[in-house]
Amino acid sequence: MQFFSLIASIFNGAVLAADADEDIWGEWGFLKEIVGTIDFIMIPIMILVGTAGLIYAVVLGVNLARAESADKIKEAKTRMINAVIGLVSIIVLCLLLWLFLRNVDSIFGFIDETEIVGGGE
Repeated sequence: MQFFSLIASIFNGAVLAADADEDIWGEWGFLKEIVGTIDFIMIPIMILVGTAGLIYAVVLGVNLARAESADKIKEAKTRMINAVIGLVSIIVLCLLLWLFLRNVDSIFGFIDETEIVGGGE
C-alpha cells in the first residue's frame, strides 16, 4: 500500500505543479499533465525495452551457438543483427521522444526564455 501512496503523491505533486504553471502554458495547459505523465513512464518503458532486447539477444546467441548447418548459422546471424538494429532504433526513438517531452514548452514557445533568464528589455 505504501507504493500506491507514493505513486499517488507523485501524481498529486505533478498536478499541483501543472496548476502552478497554468499561466505559462495558457490555453495549452492540458498538455502539461499529458507531458508529465508520459515523462513519468518513459524510464520504466526504457527498462522494459532494454531487458526484453537483452533477453532476446541472449536467446539468439544461444541459437547461433547451437546451429549446426551453414543455413541455420546464417539465419541465426541475420536474426541477431536485425534484433540489435531494432533494439538500438527503439532506444534512440524513445530517447528522442523523452528529449522532446523535456523541451516541448520551449520548442513551441510556451515559455519565454527571456523571462526565465531575467533579461528581455
